[in-house]
Amino acid sequence: MLGTGAWRAEQVAQETEPWATDSLGLKGWKSNQTVLDRLVAETAGERLTSSVHNPDERGVGLLATVEVMMVGRGSEGWLAGDEVHYNICVRFDVRREASGPREITPVPIDCPRGVPATRAPQ
Repeated sequence: MLGTGAWRAEQVAQETEPWATDSLGLKGWKSNQTVLDRLVAETAGERLTSSVHNPDERGVGLLATVEVMMVGRGSEGWLAGDEVHYNICVRFDVRREASGPREITPVPIDCPRGVPATRAPQ
């Protein structure tokens, strides 16, 4: 089941990268904070933590991180009709090399204590 969550996080990163990479050309998505906000919205998840390391939209290196809890779906068994929900926690790193666009990388992480293993979507 964790594979499904990792795939979903990768999909979110790929879908958000086109607008996040052109940080100087797209009004409204210039700041690293707006990129984090959009990542949380795209996952339909719950923000666990976030930090902006370099508030300058032209900065380089690790610019920002956000940890998000997403709800995944799976089946109990091959023929089982019951769908189960489970939580996946992912950290998205926003980086830029000296001469390139912003890059968004999803990293599956262990959910913090207090986050239930399962939860139905809200």
